[in-house]
Amino acid sequence: MPAEQVPCQGQIGRGPAFKIVAKRGPQGAGGRSAKPLENVNFWKNGRSGRIRTCDPCVPNAVLYRAEPHSDKRPAYSVGFGAPQAADTRNFVPVKTGLETLVLPAGAAGAEAAARTLAAGGLVAFPTETVYGLGADAANATAVAHIYSAKGRPAFNPLIAHVPDLAAARRIGRFDARALKLAEAFWPGPLTLVVPKTVDCPVADLATAGLDTVAIRIPAHPVADAILRAFGGAVVAPSANISGHVSPTLAAHVESDLAGRIDLIVDGGAVAVGVESTIVGCFEAPMLLRPGGLSRERIEAVLGAPLSRPPVEAESDDSQPLAPGMLASHYAPRAAVRLNAQDVAPGEALLAFGPDRLPSQEAAAAVMNLSPAADLDEAAANLFGYLRALDAKAPKAIAVMAIPERDLGEAINDRLRRAAVAR
Repeated sequence: MPAEQVPCQGQIGRGPAFKIVAKRGPQGAGGRSAKPLENVNFWKNGRSGRIRTCDPCVPNAVLYRAEPHSDKRPAYSVGFGAPQAADTRNFVPVKTGLETLVLPAGAAGAEAAARTLAAGGLVAFPTETVYGLGADAANATAVAHIYSAKGRPAFNPLIAHVPDLAAARRIGRFDARALKLAEAFWPGPLTLVVPKTVDCPVADLATAGLDTVAIRIPAHPVADAILRAFGGAVVAPSANISGHVSPTLAAHVESDLAGRIDLIVDGGAVAVGVESTIVGCFEAPMLLRPGGLSRERIEAVLGAPLSRPPVEAESDDSQPLAPGMLASHYAPRAAVRLNAQDVAPGEALLAFGPDRLPSQEAAAAVMNLSPAADLDEAAANLFGYLRALDAKAPKAIAVMAIPERDLGEAINDRLRRAAVAR
Protein backbone atom coordinates (compact mmCIF):
# COMPACT_ATOMS: atom_id res chain seq x y z
CA MET A 1 0.00 0.00 0.00
CA PRO A 2 1.77 3.15 -1.18
CA ALA A 3 2.02 5.95 1.31
CA GLU A 4 2.84 9.61 1.11
CA GLN A 5 4.84 11.14 3.97
CA VAL A 6 3.90 14.68 4.87
CA PRO A 7 5.72 16.58 7.67
CA CYS A 8 3.36 17.57 10.45
CA GLN A 9 3.56 19.64 13.60
CA GLY A 10 3.09 18.88 17.25
CA GLN A 11 4.36 15.31 17.47
CA ILE A 12 6.71 14.43 20.31
CA GLY A 13 9.72 12.21 19.64
CA ARG A 14 13.39 11.97 18.86
CA GLY A 15 13.10 12.44 15.11
CA PRO A 16 10.99 14.18 12.49
CA ALA A 17 7.29 13.41 12.64
CA PHE A 18 5.38 12.36 9.55
CA LYS A 19 1.74 12.07 8.62
CA ILE A 20 1.45 8.92 6.53
CA VAL A 21 -1.53 9.02 4.20
CA ALA A 22 -2.69 5.61 3.03
CA LYS A 23 -3.56 5.38 -0.65
CA ARG A 24 -5.22 2.74 -2.79
CA GLY A 25 -2.52 0.57 -4.36
CA PRO A 26 -2.47 -1.73 -7.36
CA GLN A 27 -3.67 -5.30 -6.86
CA GLY A 28 -0.54 -6.74 -8.46
CA ALA A 29 1.33 -9.84 -7.29
CA GLY A 30 -1.94 -11.64 -6.64
CA GLY A 31 -2.90 -9.22 -3.87
CA ARG A 32 -6.41 -8.23 -2.93
CA SER A 33 -7.99 -5.78 -0.57
CA ALA A 34 -9.71 -7.18 2.52
CA LYS A 35 -11.74 -3.98 2.88
CA PRO A 36 -12.37 -0.97 0.63
CA LEU A 37 -9.95 1.84 1.39
CA GLU A 38 -11.25 4.72 3.41
CA ASN A 39 -9.52 8.10 3.68
CA VAL A 40 -7.15 7.15 6.46
CA ASN A 41 -4.35 8.81 8.37
CA PHE A 42 -2.08 7.07 10.82
CA TRP A 43 0.91 8.52 12.56
CA LYS A 44 4.57 7.60 12.75
CA ASN A 45 6.62 9.42 15.30
CA GLY A 46 10.10 9.42 13.83
CA ARG A 47 12.18 6.62 15.33
CA SER A 48 10.94 4.49 18.18
CA GLY A 49 10.82 7.59 20.52
CA ARG A 50 7.94 8.54 22.75
CA ILE A 51 4.34 7.97 21.74
CA ARG A 52 0.97 9.32 22.73
CA THR A 53 -2.41 7.83 23.64
CA CYS A 54 -5.33 8.57 25.90
CA ASP A 55 -5.12 5.16 27.59
CA PRO A 56 -2.13 4.86 29.96
CA CYS A 57 -1.06 1.31 30.73
CA VAL A 58 1.42 1.12 33.59
CA PRO A 59 2.23 -2.32 35.02
CA ASN A 60 1.12 -2.93 38.62
CA ALA A 61 3.98 -5.14 39.71
CA VAL A 62 7.25 -6.66 38.57
CA LEU A 63 7.06 -10.44 38.66
CA TYR A 64 10.57 -11.01 37.42
CA ARG A 65 13.62 -8.86 36.94
CA ALA A 66 17.08 -9.45 35.54
CA GLU A 67 19.81 -9.59 38.12
CA PRO A 68 23.30 -8.24 37.33
CA HIS A 69 25.16 -10.99 35.51
CA SER A 70 27.87 -12.88 37.34
CA ASP A 71 29.53 -16.27 37.04
CA LYS A 72 28.75 -17.00 40.67
CA ARG A 73 25.00 -16.44 40.76
CA PRO A 74 22.08 -16.87 38.39
CA ALA A 75 21.60 -14.21 35.76
CA TYR A 76 17.92 -13.84 36.61
CA SER A 77 15.33 -14.78 39.19
CA VAL A 78 11.68 -14.53 40.12
CA GLY A 79 10.40 -12.11 42.71
CA PHE A 80 8.23 -9.11 43.36
CA GLY A 81 9.63 -5.63 43.23
CA ALA A 82 8.72 -2.02 42.72
CA PRO A 83 6.61 -1.32 39.61
CA GLN A 84 8.38 -0.55 36.36
CA ALA A 85 6.54 1.64 33.88
CA ALA A 86 6.94 1.05 30.18
CA ASP A 87 7.44 4.24 28.19
CA THR A 88 3.72 4.97 27.84
CA ARG A 89 3.71 8.74 28.02
CA ASN A 90 2.47 10.83 25.12
CA PHE A 91 0.85 8.16 22.96
CA VAL A 92 -0.33 8.70 19.38
CA PRO A 93 -4.02 8.05 18.70
CA VAL A 94 -4.37 5.04 16.40
CA LYS A 95 -6.63 5.35 13.36
CA THR A 96 -8.75 2.44 12.11
CA GLY A 97 -10.33 1.94 8.70
CA LEU A 98 -7.08 0.97 6.94
CA GLU A 99 -7.14 -0.92 3.66
CA THR A 100 -5.87 -4.37 4.58
CA LEU A 101 -4.03 -5.93 1.64
CA VAL A 102 -3.83 -9.73 1.39
CA LEU A 103 -0.81 -11.12 -0.50
CA PRO A 104 0.20 -14.72 -1.19
CA ALA A 105 3.39 -15.99 0.40
CA GLY A 106 6.50 -15.61 -1.73
CA ALA A 107 9.38 -13.25 -2.41
CA ALA A 108 7.07 -10.34 -3.31
CA GLY A 109 5.03 -10.88 -0.15
CA ALA A 110 8.14 -10.97 2.04
CA GLU A 111 9.50 -7.76 0.52
CA ALA A 112 6.13 -6.02 0.91
CA ALA A 113 5.98 -7.17 4.53
CA ALA A 114 9.50 -5.85 5.21
CA ARG A 115 8.64 -2.46 3.71
CA THR A 116 5.43 -2.26 5.73
CA LEU A 117 7.23 -3.13 8.98
CA ALA A 118 9.96 -0.57 8.28
CA ALA A 119 7.27 2.09 7.77
CA GLY A 120 5.72 1.32 11.16
CA GLY A 121 2.85 -0.79 9.80
CA LEU A 122 1.32 -4.04 11.02
CA VAL A 123 1.75 -7.31 9.13
CA ALA A 124 0.04 -10.65 9.82
CA PHE A 125 2.09 -13.66 8.72
CA PRO A 126 2.14 -17.42 9.33
CA THR A 127 4.43 -19.23 11.73
CA GLU A 128 4.38 -22.95 12.43
CA THR A 129 2.22 -22.32 15.52
CA VAL A 130 -0.42 -19.68 14.63
CA TYR A 131 -0.56 -16.52 12.52
CA GLY A 132 1.29 -13.66 14.20
CA LEU A 133 0.61 -9.92 14.04
CA GLY A 134 4.01 -8.33 13.54
CA ALA A 135 5.47 -4.88 14.17
CA ASP A 136 9.00 -3.50 14.33
CA ALA A 137 10.10 -4.43 17.86
CA ALA A 138 12.18 -1.23 18.14
CA ASN A 139 9.33 1.09 17.15
CA ALA A 140 7.24 1.86 20.22
CA THR A 141 4.56 3.56 18.13
CA ALA A 142 4.14 0.46 15.97
CA VAL A 143 3.97 -1.70 19.12
CA ALA A 144 1.23 0.57 20.47
CA HIS A 145 -0.69 -0.01 17.22
CA ILE A 146 -0.58 -3.78 17.90
CA TYR A 147 -2.22 -3.25 21.28
CA SER A 148 -4.83 -0.97 19.71
CA ALA A 149 -5.61 -3.30 16.79
CA LYS A 150 -5.99 -6.33 19.07
CA GLY A 151 -7.62 -4.51 21.98
CA ARG A 152 -4.85 -6.18 23.98
CA PRO A 153 -4.00 -5.40 27.64
CA ALA A 154 -0.88 -3.27 27.31
CA PHE A 155 0.83 -4.76 30.36
CA ASN A 156 1.05 -8.17 28.63
CA PRO A 157 4.57 -8.59 27.15
CA LEU A 158 5.08 -9.58 23.52
CA ILE A 159 7.39 -12.15 21.91
CA ALA A 160 10.26 -10.86 19.77
CA HIS A 161 10.77 -13.02 16.67
CA VAL A 162 14.23 -13.22 15.10
CA PRO A 163 15.71 -15.30 12.24
CA ASP A 164 18.67 -16.91 14.02
CA LEU A 165 20.53 -17.34 17.31
CA ALA A 166 22.99 -14.54 16.54
CA ALA A 167 20.08 -12.10 16.25
CA ALA A 168 18.57 -13.50 19.47
CA ARG A 169 21.82 -12.88 21.36
CA ARG A 170 21.81 -9.25 20.27
CA ILE A 171 18.64 -8.65 22.29
CA GLY A 172 18.86 -11.22 25.13
CA ARG A 173 21.47 -12.72 27.49
CA PHE A 174 21.63 -16.52 27.42
CA ASP A 175 23.09 -18.56 30.26
CA ALA A 176 24.21 -22.15 29.67
CA ARG A 177 20.74 -23.68 30.15
CA ALA A 178 19.02 -21.11 27.93
CA LEU A 179 21.62 -21.69 25.23
CA LYS A 180 21.17 -25.45 25.53
CA LEU A 181 17.41 -25.11 24.97
CA ALA A 182 17.90 -22.69 22.07
CA GLU A 183 20.34 -25.01 20.32
CA ALA A 184 18.08 -28.02 20.88
CA PHE A 185 14.74 -26.54 19.78
CA TRP A 186 15.28 -23.47 17.60
CA PRO A 187 13.89 -22.87 15.08
CA GLY A 188 10.68 -24.19 16.60
CA PRO A 189 7.68 -23.61 18.88
CA LEU A 190 9.69 -22.58 21.96
CA THR A 191 9.91 -19.05 23.42
CA LEU A 192 12.65 -18.29 25.95
CA VAL A 193 12.36 -15.44 28.46
CA VAL A 194 15.86 -14.14 29.20
CA PRO A 195 17.40 -10.89 30.50
CA LYS A 196 17.72 -8.06 28.00
CA THR A 197 21.14 -7.11 26.71
CA VAL A 198 22.41 -3.71 27.82
CA ASP A 199 21.64 -2.19 24.42
CA CYS A 200 18.51 -4.24 23.68
CA PRO A 201 16.57 -2.33 20.97
CA VAL A 202 13.18 -3.86 21.81
CA ALA A 203 10.82 -1.09 22.93
CA ASP A 204 9.96 -1.01 26.64
CA LEU A 205 6.29 -1.10 25.71
CA ALA A 206 6.79 -4.54 24.11
CA THR A 207 8.36 -5.93 27.29
CA ALA A 208 5.87 -4.22 29.63
CA GLY A 209 8.80 -2.30 31.13
CA LEU A 210 10.48 -5.47 32.42
CA ASP A 211 14.19 -6.25 32.36
CA THR A 212 13.54 -9.47 30.45
CA VAL A 213 12.59 -10.19 26.85
CA ALA A 214 10.71 -13.14 25.32
CA ILE A 215 12.45 -14.45 22.16
CA ARG A 216 11.60 -17.05 19.54
CA ILE A 217 12.95 -18.26 16.18
CA PRO A 218 9.95 -19.52 14.18
CA ALA A 219 10.28 -22.67 12.05
CA HIS A 220 8.30 -21.46 9.05
CA PRO A 221 9.75 -20.45 5.67
CA VAL A 222 7.40 -17.48 5.24
CA ALA A 223 8.20 -16.08 8.69
CA ASP A 224 11.92 -16.65 8.11
CA ALA A 225 11.81 -14.84 4.76
CA ILE A 226 10.00 -11.85 6.27
CA LEU A 227 12.38 -11.61 9.25
CA ARG A 228 15.47 -11.78 7.03
CA ALA A 229 14.06 -9.26 4.56
CA PHE A 230 13.23 -6.87 7.41
CA GLY A 231 16.55 -7.29 9.21
CA GLY A 232 15.38 -6.64 12.77
CA ALA A 233 13.37 -8.19 15.58
CA VAL A 234 9.60 -8.35 15.04
CA VAL A 235 7.23 -8.57 17.99
CA ALA A 236 4.22 -10.65 17.04
CA PRO A 237 1.36 -11.83 19.27
CA SER A 238 -1.35 -13.96 17.69
CA ALA A 239 -3.13 -12.12 14.87
CA ASN A 240 -6.61 -11.91 16.37
CA ILE A 241 -8.71 -9.69 18.59
CA SER A 242 -7.34 -10.18 22.11
CA GLY A 243 -9.16 -12.99 23.86
CA HIS A 244 -10.59 -14.45 20.64
CA VAL A 245 -9.57 -17.86 19.36
CA SER A 246 -6.10 -17.77 17.81
CA PRO A 247 -5.87 -17.82 13.98
CA THR A 248 -4.59 -20.81 12.03
CA LEU A 249 -5.63 -19.52 8.58
CA ALA A 250 -5.27 -16.14 6.87
CA ALA A 251 -9.08 -16.06 6.67
CA HIS A 252 -9.24 -16.13 10.48
CA VAL A 253 -6.97 -13.06 10.60
CA GLU A 254 -9.06 -11.28 8.00
CA SER A 255 -12.31 -11.90 9.89
CA ASP A 256 -10.88 -10.31 13.05
CA LEU A 257 -8.51 -7.61 11.82
CA ALA A 258 -9.49 -6.45 8.33
CA GLY A 259 -9.46 -2.64 8.39
CA ARG A 260 -7.23 -2.60 11.50
CA ILE A 261 -3.90 -3.73 9.99
CA ASP A 262 -1.93 -3.04 6.81
CA LEU A 263 -1.07 -6.42 5.34
CA ILE A 264 -1.84 -10.15 5.61
CA VAL A 265 0.63 -12.61 4.06
CA ASP A 266 -1.31 -15.78 3.27
CA GLY A 267 0.83 -18.86 3.78
CA GLY A 268 -2.00 -21.38 4.12
CA ALA A 269 -2.83 -23.43 7.20
CA VAL A 270 -0.28 -23.63 10.03
CA ALA A 271 1.20 -26.95 11.14
CA VAL A 272 1.17 -26.93 14.96
CA GLY A 273 -2.01 -24.99 15.73
CA VAL A 274 -1.23 -23.90 19.30
CA GLU A 275 1.10 -21.14 20.43
CA SER A 276 4.71 -21.68 21.38
CA THR A 277 5.71 -23.11 24.74
CA ILE A 278 7.24 -20.38 26.92
CA VAL A 279 10.07 -21.16 29.35
CA GLY A 280 11.43 -18.56 31.75
CA CYS A 281 15.18 -19.06 32.11
CA PHE A 282 15.32 -18.12 35.79
CA GLU A 283 17.29 -19.66 38.70
CA ALA A 284 15.14 -22.73 38.09
CA PRO A 285 13.78 -22.87 34.52
CA MET A 286 10.02 -22.29 34.67
CA LEU A 287 7.19 -23.38 32.38
CA LEU A 288 5.32 -20.11 31.89
CA ARG A 289 2.94 -21.37 29.19
CA PRO A 290 2.42 -24.87 27.77
CA GLY A 291 2.41 -24.91 23.99
CA GLY A 292 3.59 -26.60 20.82
CA LEU A 293 6.67 -28.17 22.45
CA SER A 294 5.92 -30.63 25.22
CA ARG A 295 7.21 -30.30 28.77
CA GLU A 296 8.68 -33.79 28.55
CA ARG A 297 10.98 -32.93 25.63
CA ILE A 298 12.22 -29.77 27.36
CA GLU A 299 12.86 -31.55 30.65
CA ALA A 300 14.76 -34.30 28.80
CA VAL A 301 17.20 -31.71 27.44
CA LEU A 302 17.55 -29.89 30.78
CA GLY A 303 17.86 -33.10 32.78
CA ALA A 304 15.61 -31.57 35.44
CA PRO A 305 11.90 -30.77 35.90
CA LEU A 306 10.52 -27.36 34.98
CA SER A 307 9.14 -25.34 37.87
CA ARG A 308 5.68 -23.74 37.78
CA PRO A 309 4.87 -20.02 38.04
CA PRO A 310 3.36 -18.61 41.22
CA VAL A 311 -0.43 -18.97 41.39
CA GLU A 312 -0.95 -15.19 41.51
CA ALA A 313 0.88 -14.80 38.19
CA GLU A 314 -2.08 -16.37 36.36
CA SER A 315 -4.65 -13.91 37.66
CA ASP A 316 -6.14 -11.31 35.31
CA ASP A 317 -5.47 -8.77 38.08
CA SER A 318 -1.68 -9.22 38.02
CA GLN A 319 0.96 -8.40 35.46
CA PRO A 320 1.52 -11.54 33.35
CA LEU A 321 4.89 -13.27 33.50
CA ALA A 322 4.66 -14.04 29.80
CA PRO A 323 2.36 -13.69 26.80
CA GLY A 324 -0.81 -15.76 26.99
CA MET A 325 -0.98 -15.96 30.79
CA LEU A 326 -4.15 -13.92 31.27
CA ALA A 327 -6.75 -16.28 32.75
CA SER A 328 -9.49 -15.40 30.25
CA HIS A 329 -7.56 -15.87 27.02
CA TYR A 330 -8.28 -17.82 23.81
CA ALA A 331 -12.04 -17.45 24.28
CA PRO A 332 -14.81 -17.97 21.72
CA ARG A 333 -18.00 -15.93 22.15
CA ALA A 334 -20.03 -18.98 23.26
CA ALA A 335 -19.55 -20.39 26.75
CA VAL A 336 -17.26 -23.43 26.92
CA ARG A 337 -18.10 -26.48 29.05
CA LEU A 338 -15.19 -28.83 29.71
CA ASN A 339 -15.01 -32.61 30.21
CA ALA A 340 -18.50 -33.02 28.80
CA GLN A 341 -20.13 -36.45 29.13
CA ASP A 342 -23.34 -35.39 27.39
CA VAL A 343 -24.63 -32.69 25.05
CA ALA A 344 -27.56 -30.44 25.89
CA PRO A 345 -29.95 -29.32 23.14
CA GLY A 346 -28.56 -26.29 21.36
CA GLU A 347 -24.96 -26.99 22.38
CA ALA A 348 -22.17 -27.67 19.91
CA LEU A 349 -19.78 -30.53 20.60
CA LEU A 350 -16.00 -30.44 20.29
CA ALA A 351 -15.24 -34.15 20.33
CA PHE A 352 -12.01 -36.11 20.75
CA GLY A 353 -11.31 -39.74 19.93
CA PRO A 354 -13.44 -42.51 18.45
CA ASP A 355 -16.11 -42.68 21.15
CA ARG A 356 -19.53 -41.02 20.80
CA LEU A 357 -21.40 -39.38 23.67
CA PRO A 358 -24.85 -40.86 24.43
CA SER A 359 -26.68 -37.62 23.53
CA GLN A 360 -24.43 -36.54 20.67
CA GLU A 361 -27.33 -36.47 18.20
CA ALA A 362 -28.74 -33.48 20.15
CA ALA A 363 -25.72 -31.32 19.27
CA ALA A 364 -26.25 -28.25 17.09
CA ALA A 365 -22.93 -29.10 15.41
CA VAL A 366 -20.12 -31.62 15.96
CA MET A 367 -16.43 -31.39 15.11
CA ASN A 368 -13.87 -33.99 16.22
CA LEU A 369 -10.37 -32.74 17.02
CA SER A 370 -8.96 -36.17 16.21
CA PRO A 371 -11.10 -39.30 15.65
CA ALA A 372 -7.88 -41.30 16.11
CA ALA A 373 -7.15 -39.58 19.49
CA ASP A 374 -3.89 -38.15 18.08
CA LEU A 375 -2.89 -35.16 20.26
CA ASP A 376 -0.74 -33.58 17.53
CA GLU A 377 -3.71 -33.64 15.14
CA ALA A 378 -5.97 -32.28 17.90
CA ALA A 379 -3.62 -29.37 18.58
CA ALA A 380 -3.48 -28.45 14.89
CA ASN A 381 -7.31 -28.44 14.69
CA LEU A 382 -8.08 -26.80 18.05
CA PHE A 383 -8.45 -23.10 17.22
CA GLY A 384 -9.92 -23.62 13.76
CA TYR A 385 -12.61 -25.96 15.11
CA LEU A 386 -13.44 -23.66 18.04
CA ARG A 387 -13.92 -20.80 15.57
CA ALA A 388 -16.07 -22.94 13.27
CA LEU A 389 -18.33 -24.11 16.10
CA ASP A 390 -18.57 -20.62 17.57
CA ALA A 391 -19.67 -19.27 14.17
CA LYS A 392 -22.80 -21.47 14.45
CA ALA A 393 -23.87 -19.39 17.50
CA PRO A 394 -24.58 -22.35 19.81
CA LYS A 395 -25.86 -21.96 23.37
CA ALA A 396 -22.48 -23.34 24.50
CA ILE A 397 -19.62 -25.50 23.27
CA ALA A 398 -19.33 -28.83 25.10
CA VAL A 399 -15.80 -30.26 25.00
CA MET A 400 -14.98 -33.91 25.56
CA ALA A 401 -12.10 -34.77 27.92
CA ILE A 402 -8.56 -34.49 26.50
CA PRO A 403 -5.67 -36.49 28.06
CA GLU A 404 -3.33 -34.32 30.16
CA ARG A 405 -0.10 -35.54 28.53
CA ASP A 406 2.28 -34.35 25.78
CA LEU A 407 0.48 -31.67 23.71
CA GLY A 408 -2.68 -32.44 25.67
CA GLU A 409 -1.27 -30.20 28.42
CA ALA A 410 -1.22 -27.23 26.01
CA ILE A 411 -4.66 -28.08 24.58
CA ASN A 412 -6.21 -28.26 28.05
CA ASP A 413 -4.50 -25.03 29.10
CA ARG A 414 -6.13 -23.24 26.13
CA LEU A 415 -9.51 -24.84 26.80
CA ARG A 416 -9.46 -23.92 30.50
CA ARG A 417 -8.75 -20.30 29.57
CA ALA A 418 -11.54 -20.36 26.99
CA ALA A 419 -13.92 -21.61 29.70
CA VAL A 420 -13.21 -18.74 32.14
CA ALA A 421 -16.35 -16.65 32.62
CA ARG A 422 -16.08 -13.19 31.06
